[in-house]
Amino acid sequence: MLSVEEAVARVMAQVTTGATERVFLADALGRVLRETVVAPGPVPRFANSAMDGYALRATEVPGTLEVLETIAAGGVATRIVGPGQASRIMTGAPVPEGADAVVMVEDTRVEGDRVVVATHARVGQHVRPLGADVREGEAVLQPGTILSPGAIGLLATLGCPSVRVAARPRVAILSTGDEVVEPGFALGPGQIHSSNTHSLTAQVRAAGGLPVDLGTVRDDPRAIAEAFAAAASVGDLVVSTGGVSVGDFDHVKGAIGSGMDFWKVAMKPGKPLAYGRVGGKPCFGLPGNPVSCMVNFYQFVRPVLRAMTGDPHPFLPVVDAHLSRPVKRAPGRVEFLRVALSRHDGQLLATPVGGHQGSGNVRSMAEAHGFALLDADGTVIEGHVPVQVFDWSFEAASSPGYRWGSGAPEVGEAGCC
Repeated sequence: MLSVEEAVARVMAQVTTGATERVFLADALGRVLRETVVAPGPVPRFANSAMDGYALRATEVPGTLEVLETIAAGGVATRIVGPGQASRIMTGAPVPEGADAVVMVEDTRVEGDRVVVATHARVGQHVRPLGADVREGEAVLQPGTILSPGAIGLLATLGCPSVRVAARPRVAILSTGDEVVEPGFALGPGQIHSSNTHSLTAQVRAAGGLPVDLGTVRDDPRAIAEAFAAAASVGDLVVSTGGVSVGDFDHVKGAIGSGMDFWKVAMKPGKPLAYGRVGGKPCFGLPGNPVSCMVNFYQFVRPVLRAMTGDPHPFLPVVDAHLSRPVKRAPGRVEFLRVALSRHDGQLLATPVGGHQGSGNVRSMAEAHGFALLDADGTVIEGHVPVQVFDWSFEAASSPGYRWGSGAPEVGEAGCC
């Protein structure tokens, strides 16, 4: 039986980076960049005003100056600013030749066709120089960048209407079992609703993949083998759930057949994990118990998906937290303890959730923010533990929010300007 580390190393060693595609910026959020973006020109592309005010020569104020013209954003100056002169200028408008500073309109007073400036100015005041943000030819985004709203805004600023990103891997999802029924349909004796297909579909989407739901296959070896072959023809990756243990109706291992790389990992929950290749495509046979299924996805399938997109950081982040209470456990396998995270007095606290931590207790996954990683040797775990985080919503719940001045905004008031 492989250790978790050995199993992860095996699946990651076989990852190949997938195809790329060019998408418009409207479709680029969260995608992984697969090209170096080089600025075709400087940003700003001309020196412009950072304020509404007057463009002038810094050495001539305080003083009274002749107003030559008004320069709007999108316009250009028609006159050179000389001694004793100024031009009215709007935010974003090009600074006229001859001027080396801008004074805010609040610091001026108009008298007919002249402006009185009562304050001093320094050279470069309220002027955004050419190329101050980005230099022409500068590499501003690198492959592997996950495109955020800010990155997309930068691309638009550079005039890029589209960008090359990793294509979303297609993940063919198969559920197995005669007892499985889709939500919305009545259950017969001994039947259960199909939760794994829906949780896997959500996990694939969250990981940046495209789920392809191929439905549920009955517990028949020939039907399962045919379903796996069909899945390999439509997906870049095949993920099944159920039928992977040692029961009389567990036929997934047989469907993978000679392509099997390993089966069973020394972990709790999720020991009966099958991994191999079908039709040349990587294939994961995940357990049917819902928690085991989701845990195995996070440990093995998600990093493979992220690596296929070129993400340089394919694994979930791990933080240090303090267990809210000691946890007793049987040694022998590493354990992924479902915990809710919260902050108390500056300390990150991990609280076991869901009552008992059985592999069928799917409620624990709905309440958890991550997995406390318990090593194989301990029987009583307490104090600080590493926690692998898959849900960061606890940070927002623990935050007091913005606090301006002496206190937080009242209920119903804006939280920021």
